[in-house]
Amino acid sequence: MANFCTNCWHEIRKEDKFCTNCGYKVRTDNNFCTNCGTKLRKEDNFCTNCGTKIDRSDINQNNTILKSVHNSIEKKKAEEKKTLKTIDEIFESEEIKSKIRENKIDQIHIIYIKDLLKNKLISKKEKMSDEEIKYFITTELEKARKEQEKARITKEKEITNKKIENNKRIRGGYCGLGCRHCYEEFLDGGGAIVGDFDSDGYVEYYCHLGHSISFGCYCEDYE
Repeated sequence: MANFCTNCWHEIRKEDKFCTNCGYKVRTDNNFCTNCGTKLRKEDNFCTNCGTKIDRSDINQNNTILKSVHNSIEKKKAEEKKTLKTIDEIFESEEIKSKIRENKIDQIHIIYIKDLLKNKLISKKEKMSDEEIKYFITTELEKARKEQEKARITKEKEITNKKIENNKRIRGGYCGLGCRHCYEEFLDGGGAIVGDFDSDGYVEYYCHLGHSISFGCYCEDYE
């Protein structure tokens, strides 16, 4: 006996999952007879129109598989939710919060560290105890502190260099002898500006702002 699509009534094979004429998904939920398309009740074992026997074995098997998949997905979601809760609780602990405050760690780095943990614990399914998670967070916070400090120093150097360049264009390189600091360095250096070596090489001890200043006063760049 032939089977028919319940959407366009095109003849289909028993093994077809979709109608080869209209693409409609073949109903396998036993709500319709696959032979004549008559709507059925759940308790019907034979079609009330043509008498075709309704095969429920595939449906029961599919329902079991779907239930198993659903349970697996729900279990995974529950485990992920538990892991995320653990991460949040550890970040909210006074020990970690104090480290964040002390090192002035910005929100971007905190989000980044949380994402690293999520990747390790959820994506890679690594097993870590609470103490191991704390140690990982502490290590990453220290890295973040160093990165922030490095970025701060770099920014300060950029600002200083910009001031120097602007000053060179305007006043020739330093405040001038009107600045008490420059005047004292000029006298101490016997008519030259003295300096010293540091990590950036030889640095002269003079001010760089190049702004107007009353004679004998320190400029704003002097510390």
